[in-house]
Amino acid sequence: MPPKTSQSGLMSVDQRSEIGDFSRHTPARSLIQPRNRQILGTVSRRTGTQSQHSPTRMTVETQDAVYWGTNIDEKAVEKQFDRFLKEYRCGGMEYYINQLNQLNETDQYILNIDGRHLLEFNNHLYQQLQHYPAEIIPIFDTVAQRVFYDDFLSLKARNEQEREEYRLYAQRLLIGIINLERNVQVRELNPKDINKLISVTGIVIRCSELYPDMKQATFKCTKCGHKIGVNIERGRVEEPISCQRCRDKGSYELIHNLCQFTDKQFVKLQEQPETVPEGYTPQTVNLVPYDNNVDDVKPGDRIIVIGVYRAAPIRQTKNRRVLKSIYNTFIDVISYQKETKVEQEKNKNITEEQKQKLMYLSQQPNIYDSLVKSIAPSIWEMDDVKKGVLCQLFGGTNKEFSQAGKGRFRADINVLLVGDPSTSKSQILQCVHSLSSRGIYTSGKGSSAVGLTVYVSRDPETREIILESGALVLSDMGICCIDEFDKMDQNAKTILHEAMEQQTISVAKAGIVSQLNARTAVLAAANPLKSRYDVKQSVVQNINMPPTILSRFDLIYLVLDEFNEKRDEMLAYHILNMYSLKDKQDYLNQMEEEGNTEIIDRETLYSYICYAKQNIFPRLTEDAQNELIQAYVKMRSAGNSSNTITATPRQLESLIRLSEALAKMQFNQRVEKYHVQEAVKLMETAMKKAALDPITGKIDMDLLATGRSNASRELVSKLIVEITNLIKANLSDYRGQGVRFFDFVEQINTLISAQTSEGMINDKRQHQKEILEALHLLEEQGFVQLPGDRNKPKIKAGIKALQ
Repeated sequence: MPPKTSQSGLMSVDQRSEIGDFSRHTPARSLIQPRNRQILGTVSRRTGTQSQHSPTRMTVETQDAVYWGTNIDEKAVEKQFDRFLKEYRCGGMEYYINQLNQLNETDQYILNIDGRHLLEFNNHLYQQLQHYPAEIIPIFDTVAQRVFYDDFLSLKARNEQEREEYRLYAQRLLIGIINLERNVQVRELNPKDINKLISVTGIVIRCSELYPDMKQATFKCTKCGHKIGVNIERGRVEEPISCQRCRDKGSYELIHNLCQFTDKQFVKLQEQPETVPEGYTPQTVNLVPYDNNVDDVKPGDRIIVIGVYRAAPIRQTKNRRVLKSIYNTFIDVISYQKETKVEQEKNKNITEEQKQKLMYLSQQPNIYDSLVKSIAPSIWEMDDVKKGVLCQLFGGTNKEFSQAGKGRFRADINVLLVGDPSTSKSQILQCVHSLSSRGIYTSGKGSSAVGLTVYVSRDPETREIILESGALVLSDMGICCIDEFDKMDQNAKTILHEAMEQQTISVAKAGIVSQLNARTAVLAAANPLKSRYDVKQSVVQNINMPPTILSRFDLIYLVLDEFNEKRDEMLAYHILNMYSLKDKQDYLNQMEEEGNTEIIDRETLYSYICYAKQNIFPRLTEDAQNELIQAYVKMRSAGNSSNTITATPRQLESLIRLSEALAKMQFNQRVEKYHVQEAVKLMETAMKKAALDPITGKIDMDLLATGRSNASRELVSKLIVEITNLIKANLSDYRGQGVRFFDFVEQINTLISAQTSEGMINDKRQHQKEILEALHLLEEQGFVQLPGDRNKPKIKAGIKALQ
């Protein structure tokens, strides 16, 4: 029969049980050995005399097993926990008996004990569990296995052989602990927590590969063949000195195939970014999960880990047993709780009053306006931008068609804010980050390509090459806010292509080939190259961003600081009111009076968004589908007259996501026609300026897809013809030293203005970029030569022109 171990890797102790082989246990899988159980003695109840071996008074006449250095009576703990399992009731039924019945039907082996239930039922037992987990949890395992066998498995046995098999089967049941009374942050851990049960919240940043950890070694005598099992103590295996059968010394050898191993992993947990005090760096703690807990979390997961805080000694050198005075600390994991599951449990357990409040808000006719006003209420106007980021917070409906071979479609909405300084772009990013249940806030200037995705490093302990997760991976299933998006280096911009569309990060570095999830929405803010946005240039030219990245944003908003006396006066009045009103609630009340719209407080808004994302999954109705088709065809047909592309299939997918987000805002499981109409308005508002061709004044999606408008390409083709004719007509001027660039630009613009009905061009250097591009194309053909500066060259006739 295989020995029984505790799920958490805690040091087990010999235990007695009413069921035969239940007393067999393996020792600890971790490095720290718990207190040994010892018999302290007996005391006569009548006389109160104490045994000479007992340091304390006992009130029973029989010998009770107690742990040295503690007040834990094993038999008493077994009775209390047995009573807890059988008598605790929740929802009018025996909660844990029902859980054991479900485990019996589903072939699962983990019984999760809620710490709040234990605290409510028996406070003393809960305190013992928290202070002496290494002794209490193995007892809990034994009691749960006995109850599981007696009440369920033994009833199935028909003979002695089946009873023995069910006994072995019952030993697979292990106890997990969830929901402790107190939850601490990583930086709050201190030496007083060592060897105690703790609950820590954080974000996983590193997971190692699995390691086989020996829990029992088997030795075989080379002379007589006698085998013996040796338990691991303090991480070391003591080889038997002499054979117990033939008494020969030094005859044992280790048989690896007969040793017992368990899975072991190293995980690094970092405190959540929002809990880090200002001016401090995030702190980390190492986790050591075993058995069922390995590979249960991945980088980027926000978790609540419950385990025993341990301290392990460090050797000065690997070859010597001399230890340092400093110890390494880690958490011996008992159970994980992912934050998403915790939030779902909170939603399941919300009171009827809270649920009715959210439902009441969703049924209000002006809920859309209220939600918009509640996003960053301190920012004046900018309602169009707020509508876009509000849709991003709610997101679309996940569509998974992998089984049908169609793959997965992105449900997250990407938004880009481009504009002049001091237009509240960073404030909007901060507001969205605070409302997002999961996400990372970073700056483009301080982010590299590997910092956003993943980077390869060497583990300081094992010296193995491992992957460290970046911002996009850590914000999986959330929103990644990137400020100063235009100041990112070229490598960082390139790496975003896969993450923003396929929502994965593919890695092939240092022999590690992997694909990590990056299912995150991106909210970015960028400033123009020259600080001020130039309306005569396109978005691509203003922010120097690859058009292939811009095309992956669903909404691109231009936030411009335009002069308007009336608007400036109202903005100044709004800012002064913010400074004059001391109470935040007074400010919100005044905002409601001015806008005649109820502003939802931040906590309610956060709950509203979380509830919608986890419970509302709208689907397109037939009317909505027809409206989407008509809107897309109309957007496409707008560019037929000028032979330009005004919409692509990406815009159609964006309309679907926006429509689903608008339906979520009303807790509507169906996407209606009016949701599509509002989504089209949002799309037109966002793209009206972003995709506007400064030459023709019309929308051209080629600007975002390729960085060049159709009118610009036609102009370059026309300039090539004009330049060719000009050089052939004045060939003598382009011999020798050639013509200066700016003089040449003026000549070309004069020719163009003479051929158009608009008259002379006021700016003689207009179309300078297109002329330079046409010259470079002619240089490749050998028609011209361009000596000097590539941006301001002299123009000389080439070989083909002289032929």
